[in-house]
Amino acid sequence: MEIGKKMNSMENSCCVCLNNFLGLNKLSKKDDNNVTLFSKLQISVSQIEWKVGYQICEPCTNLLSIVYTFRETCIKSDAVRKVQLENSSEEKEKIKVEENVDSSEDIEDSDEKKQDEDEDYEDEDEFDDDPTNTLSSEEDEKKVEVNVKLEIIRDKSTSSSKRKRKVLQFQCEKCTNTYNSSTLFVRHCVEEHGMNSKDVRPFVCTRCNSRFGNSSNLMQHIKYHEAVRSNMCTYCGKGFITKTDLNIHEKQHLNMREYKCETCVKSFNTHKDLRSHKLVVHTDPQLWKYFCQICNKPFPIKSNYDCHMRRHTGDKKFQCHLCDKKFTDKCVLQRHMRTHSNVRDFKCSHCDKEYKDKRVMQIHMAKIHGIGVGEIKLPSKERKYICHMCPKAYYAKNKLTRHLYTHTGEKPFFCNICNKNFNDKSYVKQHMKKTHYCNT
Repeated sequence: MEIGKKMNSMENSCCVCLNNFLGLNKLSKKDDNNVTLFSKLQISVSQIEWKVGYQICEPCTNLLSIVYTFRETCIKSDAVRKVQLENSSEEKEKIKVEENVDSSEDIEDSDEKKQDEDEDYEDEDEFDDDPTNTLSSEEDEKKVEVNVKLEIIRDKSTSSSKRKRKVLQFQCEKCTNTYNSSTLFVRHCVEEHGMNSKDVRPFVCTRCNSRFGNSSNLMQHIKYHEAVRSNMCTYCGKGFITKTDLNIHEKQHLNMREYKCETCVKSFNTHKDLRSHKLVVHTDPQLWKYFCQICNKPFPIKSNYDCHMRRHTGDKKFQCHLCDKKFTDKCVLQRHMRTHSNVRDFKCSHCDKEYKDKRVMQIHMAKIHGIGVGEIKLPSKERKYICHMCPKAYYAKNKLTRHLYTHTGEKPFFCNICNKNFNDKSYVKQHMKKTHYCNT
């Protein structure tokens, strides 16, 4: 009874100050910016596991809004500060360029003045035959040297200004013709090679040879090579390379699900997620445009096709920085990184079990508690690895390999201290602990 009274008092108290108040706000309550109190608590104090059923008093609500606003302002100000630094550096470069141009113009003006003076001298020579008015040969040589230097400087300034103008060239891969205009290049591909104008991508990345239909998409792509994450999320502080990626991420925080599927009742946060859903769920697989040339397996999305092809080729470009293991897919790498950490973010709401992976927790809830049985596919264990010398069968291939050593008598594992042989690596570890008192 006492425990029940304590539980009731906790439910009717503020989750921050634990005091009992008559007017408590639910964490599902939203502010003027459509942000819930639950989201504010998660973002402001992420170390605590807040629950949606908690309540918060009015004084703590006001304090929370101050903390949340302060954090949001700091993140936005930091993003603005970085943009201002970039703009100031660009302005400094522009000032340098303008100074160079002004100096070249000053040189040209001085050169014109010199030419005028020369003409004056020539006029004086024509109308005055007095030998005292003529210039000496030494002064003529000095003047010529000055004029030559000025001409060289002016040539350098003009050549540098020409060097700043970058002339783009678009080369056709089929006939090696080159064009200075993307419009002419596209027209050539359509008229000469019968290509669709939408499939022509004249702009090429110099770092990875990726092609794009316009220069703006190419500039967005180059930002990913530079990897400057100047766009900061106001909710969690995570940085993104482009503003588009930031907007997509912040929609996940808001979870408004504005994009609804016309065929089923599901809704999504972004148009891209809705498009992927329609391709995967509501599109006939025969209409999928990506096919594997090796196994003829169809794919609705190019990213899935690329990941599948890396499995055929063995290209593992995602590498763990802790153990140097490589993977074909980024999500597999992220799942692997959890094995290096003891953080178990996924907790069962019905028992004390904690898990590193969300799918493992869902399997636990379906098998043990019977929750979400129809939503997740439970792994079916099958003893498909059968010994050819006896009726025994195993779930994993390494178990069968270890079993076969018992038939052949082979003992490939040995102790480094006493050279005793074993048919399994785990037996070596047990032997080292018991016999030689070694933990390695």
